[in-house]
Amino acid sequence: MEEAKRPRLFVSHHSSKFDVALHVEKALARHGVDCWIAPRDVGPGEAFDSAIMAAIRDGAGVLLLFCSQSDKSPHVKRELILADSAHKAIIPLRLEEIVPNDLAYHLASAQWIDWLEKRDESMARIAAKAQQLAGTAPPPPAAAPAAHAAADNLHAALLAGEAAPAQPAAPPPPPRGRRSAGMSIQVRTLVMAGLAAAVAILAAMLFLSGGDEPKRAEAGPAAEAPATPAAATAPVLPVAEAPVVRAPGPIRARLAPTFNCDRAATQAEKFICGDDELASLDREMARAFRQWRSVAGPRLRDIEAEQRNWRVGVRDACGDAACVANTMRQRIAQIDERRIAYSEGRY
Repeated sequence: MEEAKRPRLFVSHHSSKFDVALHVEKALARHGVDCWIAPRDVGPGEAFDSAIMAAIRDGAGVLLLFCSQSDKSPHVKRELILADSAHKAIIPLRLEEIVPNDLAYHLASAQWIDWLEKRDESMARIAAKAQQLAGTAPPPPAAAPAAHAAADNLHAALLAGEAAPAQPAAPPPPPRGRRSAGMSIQVRTLVMAGLAAAVAILAAMLFLSGGDEPKRAEAGPAAEAPATPAAATAPVLPVAEAPVVRAPGPIRARLAPTFNCDRAATQAEKFICGDDELASLDREMARAFRQWRSVAGPRLRDIEAEQRNWRVGVRDACGDAACVANTMRQRIAQIDERRIAYSEGRY
């Protein structure tokens, strides 16, 4: 029997909520629902706008991660316009307790779902709606109530910007009984007896083979036996000729970025050269910027200068790989928005 196809939702979100989108995706996966998230799911060399239009058209609906940033984002607004044109249901998941302003027209008739409390219950409601829109039967629950509570705590910590609650420490082992203590004493006794026997055997061997040692000591240094020719002529390895242990080279990602990693000068470039995801984002950045340049016209020098300033002042200012990834995702989304505005004559 052929397995039923899992419904898929297009996740519309502001670039600052990308990590939240990934957590929502994991939560919905427990309920048998897949997610399409940009720019991660845009194929290599695929046009950004065409990929988004196809994902909205082929999905069961659009899941909006609503917050103050997405309410003001023209990129999110265009996605909701495309959803309305494709007659796709919009499921707004409220991340903040605010009222929509710029998106109020598109959300006027939508049923809100809050992610402020009972988050796994909210995920179940969204999954049920996705199953209904796709015309498929919901799968059996895949997690126990305790796992649901753990997921709620993790999502709460994510929204609050706090660390996930630490797991309780394991209880100390129970004290050993009399029988185990007695066995330990017996083992120690046997070990001590074995050591005493070994010392006695060694002393006897030294006594039998070392009868002339006192005489050799009284004769002084001149009475020392001459060294064997092999020992006398054996070369001594100078300290300078000792083998040098060289440190391993930098870790390289399997996917090459758009620049030569042998000439990586900044810490951000070294992060990109050593991480497949960052290398993929660098290639996606090159694709987005190349398409933006194609519609820049007389403002080509301006956007090239803007890109250089972003690279030096924003990306290269990051101190870890996570910061580099977030800034690159946000810049890719911004470039795609600018390119659409340039092509429509609105910039």
